[in-house]
Amino acid sequence: MRHIASLDLPYAPTLKEITAHGPGEWQSSLDGIVMPGDVSLATGGTAGQLQACRLTGGGVLATVRLSHQEVRHDSAHLRELVGDDVVVLIALDGCGSVTQDGRRMAFGKGDITFRRARVPSSAIIEEPATLLMVRLPIARLFGHAVAHYARFEPRRAQADSGIVKTVHRFIEAALPGFARMTMDTVAMAEQSLVALLSTAYLEAAGSAQTGAPNASNASSASSASATSCNPLRWSQLSAYIAANIHDPELDVDACACALGVSKRYIHKMFEARALQYGHFILQHRLARARDDLENPLWATLTIAEIAYQNGFNDSAHFSRSFRASYGTSPSEFRKSTLISIRS
Repeated sequence: MRHIASLDLPYAPTLKEITAHGPGEWQSSLDGIVMPGDVSLATGGTAGQLQACRLTGGGVLATVRLSHQEVRHDSAHLRELVGDDVVVLIALDGCGSVTQDGRRMAFGKGDITFRRARVPSSAIIEEPATLLMVRLPIARLFGHAVAHYARFEPRRAQADSGIVKTVHRFIEAALPGFARMTMDTVAMAEQSLVALLSTAYLEAAGSAQTGAPNASNASSASSASATSCNPLRWSQLSAYIAANIHDPELDVDACACALGVSKRYIHKMFEARALQYGHFILQHRLARARDDLENPLWATLTIAEIAYQNGFNDSAHFSRSFRASYGTSPSEFRKSTLISIRS
């Protein structure tokens, strides 16, 4: 499947009505906007209604009205997906279930489910449902809470959570006003929604881990490992890196000084998560630069300026690294994005 930026969708706040005449066109629409799969409609069931737009910061948002149906996303459907995205379904009404990695998540009105786009899954609509679907790069959803990348698991955030209720209040109060906002305001508003969704996921993940059995009589080595896995420390480190990723001088010394710990402690935090500091920083800078290259807000900046504002002090090094990670040069990537936006 093509990158979201190449889809024939307008940017927020404009929602494009996706017309589907029959099951075939409906499946094709879901393939391009949500993720590829097979749709099975109940006897006498109708396809559904779909409106969608691209998010200015990367991703896609859609409102979907579904009748009784099942959608399966198998490995064969997903092999051509580009990027690592999370699909968030916010149930405005109706009920059904989402299954991934053997985990069945029944949902009702108000619940939010999270799953990875590139991992096989299925969704069953048991009662006609209205859903708000948000598909985001996993790096954008979690932001500085990057520790949750590697151990992402499908989750359901329950409707009675205070955070989930806040998500719904935001949807009810803010989304209808998007059409009257400037692009800058829309960008900040959608980022607020992303932050709320990230918080809802992390809360659900934390609740699932509460009460998990702990090994007794841990050795001092295990205790040291646990210390380096301290989620508060990691969150502080991730937040500092996210806030200073534009600084080409951002190094382990700077991180250790900011947190008041040793360089060895910083390295141990990365080792505990099977990460390397240099690779971690490079990938974050590249991801941010890619988002900037496809964002119309930065269309007037040169490739070198994009590189410099994301912490690269050598535009040639940036271009080589970008091609190595994404298989195309920054200029080619931007050109293809602009063509798709204008077409």
